[in-house]
Amino acid sequence: MHWAPVGVLHLPLKEGGQGLKCLYTQVRVFRLQALQRLFYSARSSAWSILAHAFLRRFQGLRYDRQLFYLYPRGFPRDLSGLPVFYQDLLRTWKLFLTTRSVAATVGADLFMEPLLHNPQLRVQVAESRSVRQRLVLAEVTRVGDLLDYDRRDWLDPLTLARRMGLSSLCTPRRVLQEVKAALTPAARAYVSRALCEGAPRPFLTPGPPDLSIGPPPRRSQ
Repeated sequence: MHWAPVGVLHLPLKEGGQGLKCLYTQVRVFRLQALQRLFYSARSSAWSILAHAFLRRFQGLRYDRQLFYLYPRGFPRDLSGLPVFYQDLLRTWKLFLTTRSVAATVGADLFMEPLLHNPQLRVQVAESRSVRQRLVLAEVTRVGDLLDYDRRDWLDPLTLARRMGLSSLCTPRRVLQEVKAALTPAARAYVSRALCEGAPRPFLTPGPPDLSIGPPPRRSQ
């Protein structure tokens, strides 16, 4: 048996294999089942509340499910800030090619949309590492963080500059301009309506995402 290729050992007996279970694959299956629960189970379940709390604390990003929406290069390489189980969830997710069929920029979910490494909300200025770090320290990592309900308007560039620890208004202005430009007309209209109504900043977890997953494209030999 030890002369047979590993892949053959895991094939069913009727296909000429030995029917052995691949433990690596089984673990990945269990992790995908856990991710399915994270995305689509009731938000009020004890496991879900704990999972979101762990994810929100990671690297100061204040993302929970949104961590799984990011560009692959948006995943921090050092996952040591998470419990081992959640580190493995992220590593499993990176094995697949994922896309959101519909951006979560409709309704209240818009305010939770990530500003960093988001393929469906391109903020070019935030691709600078130094700008990202300042946004994280200022706790401005989501669209809703750029809204000022007291003024019923977007954040003033001067206010944003102070929160980011900047003396120049150039970068805050670019952040605001690029976020507004990236939103659809319907999303911008929703923001204006929410600001006029003086709605409180939402802290709710976004609704279930419309995701499709598949194997990543194979590299040419």
